[in-house]
Amino acid sequence: MGGGFVSDRGGDEGKGTMTVLGQKRSNPYAVETIRQAYDGYLPTLNANHLYVRFLPQDPQDIGELLNTGLTFTDYPLDHDIVTMGDYYQDPSVTNPDYTPRYVVVEYNFVFPNVPYEILEQLALVPEDSRIAEKAFQLTGLEFETPDVYAPNPSLVNGRFDFKPDHSGGMSQPADPGQPCGCPLPDNVRKPSGCVTVFDNILNRWEAVRAIKVLTSRTQFFGWVFHRTAVTNAKGCWEINHKHRKNIHIWVKYESPTCNVKVMETAVGIWGYTWPYQPYIGKYGGPNFNNIGIGFNWTNSIDSKEFRNWAAATANNSIFEFQNYSAAIGLPNPPGNLKILITPWGNETTGATPMLDKSFISSAIAAATGTELLPYLGVLTPVVGGLVVVAALPLSLWLTIAAPDVVLNLADPTEVNADDVRELAYHELAHAQHFTQAGAWYWNEQAIYVITHFGYGNGTANGAGRCSVIESWGWQNGRIAAHGRYGVNNSNVGNTSVNTWRRRLEGDFAWSLTPAGVAFIPWGWQWDIQDNNATNPRNERESALVNPDTTVNNDAVFGITRAQIFSTMTSSMESMPQMKGALIPFLPGTVTTAQYNTLSGAYGF
Repeated sequence: MGGGFVSDRGGDEGKGTMTVLGQKRSNPYAVETIRQAYDGYLPTLNANHLYVRFLPQDPQDIGELLNTGLTFTDYPLDHDIVTMGDYYQDPSVTNPDYTPRYVVVEYNFVFPNVPYEILEQLALVPEDSRIAEKAFQLTGLEFETPDVYAPNPSLVNGRFDFKPDHSGGMSQPADPGQPCGCPLPDNVRKPSGCVTVFDNILNRWEAVRAIKVLTSRTQFFGWVFHRTAVTNAKGCWEINHKHRKNIHIWVKYESPTCNVKVMETAVGIWGYTWPYQPYIGKYGGPNFNNIGIGFNWTNSIDSKEFRNWAAATANNSIFEFQNYSAAIGLPNPPGNLKILITPWGNETTGATPMLDKSFISSAIAAATGTELLPYLGVLTPVVGGLVVVAALPLSLWLTIAAPDVVLNLADPTEVNADDVRELAYHELAHAQHFTQAGAWYWNEQAIYVITHFGYGNGTANGAGRCSVIESWGWQNGRIAAHGRYGVNNSNVGNTSVNTWRRRLEGDFAWSLTPAGVAFIPWGWQWDIQDNNATNPRNERESALVNPDTTVNNDAVFGITRAQIFSTMTSSMESMPQMKGALIPFLPGTVTTAQYNTLSGAYGF
């Protein structure tokens, strides 16, 4: 059975490289092979691991697999790998979401309620042991001879006392400073390097923080012994294990801070469910030091290159927002945030449903798929969005890997580094607000958004709450983006003038009521903080609040972002209510009349 075989996934180059398998091999870790390879007399040997193929049939099965915490492959492990790629689909399966998933588990593993097959009973031993070397010889497979052999494991009740240690990685100390410049390991055979992402607005490469780097040998069954390191603040990583010939490398967006998931199509269940784990490539030894992994910017939004860049940028945005929050005395968003990047819709939008951290009421559960769209940030009923929601029962969307933050990057003209960060900061500010207001508050907002297919027109019950939530998002998203980019930005016009902060100063409402009253005041929370008298000329409201005069209606300053946040509890239901709650924080140099004049310009 020579050569290789592949499956065709439609020829979309944006999906990346397809894994090509060679011939199926006898497994050197099969119980009988290991028994023969053992140097002593073993009348019997019991399995310590099982080689398993799971056969998911529906989204619920995929959710069950996610809950196991295992790391699966979509290709069988007992074949030669002609080309390691980004995906593999079993030729007998028409739907790529239900391609079988392969894994090795311990012999006493408690299986989830998902169809599965035990392909082989294994007696795993260290891949660098003398037993493994003999087993590879018995099965006619090439063995990578180590510098030092690992000791043979002991036998306990007829089983080898061994399981692979995937945490064999070692991160470098979290030094501050510029990316890379990483210390070299003590041996050239230990994989190490740096992961960076390019900011096309600031024209610089930056470290990708706290993501996993996974390595495995290209040796047969090598993935079973993969090892993991985590990048530090400079993007540095190191695997504390020596390799000789070739290795495969992946990165995985999974950390205590966030899990970033990326959908390559509008109906990709696997991308919706699992942390993003792109294949980086095959690297030859014996020198594995200083491997550079860089994610360059592109606006080809249907490409793997863009998905890699977007995942790295979204990941870093969370750490940047944490620094922004700490500097102004605010709490971080919740940990273990589930961030979902999608191609939904026809523009760049976002949402912060906090579905993984919250609960869903019966009113939301009763909503149709179409009604759920605005809550996931798809504000226009485009075909792709309708298809993706219809492809899954609503209850599964809300329970299987439900996202906390959704970034819909669907407009190639609005995916510059500052565009994506402003969107991410905006949504992270909502996640931060969630920690203060609580699940009930967020649940009521969910019902409002779904019922009104977005933000409504400001007249319905709940519109005031919506205005509070969105005002906080717009203010923080744009100020945080300005703090990073300043005059370097992708905004239309003279970018040294039309900064993110200037855009906030000039925007008075996201929408108007039928009576012409603004009910989502983007800039008000910033106007009560900044000193308009000392602002740059392009950031003064003199010709903005009232275009027919040069009267300056913004004489308010001095309230802090932390003071605003302190009022945003579960009882804060409208902008007029917030206006009243902040009066005690007005500095002595600002009068209530001045405060009312500014607020009146915003319609409340």
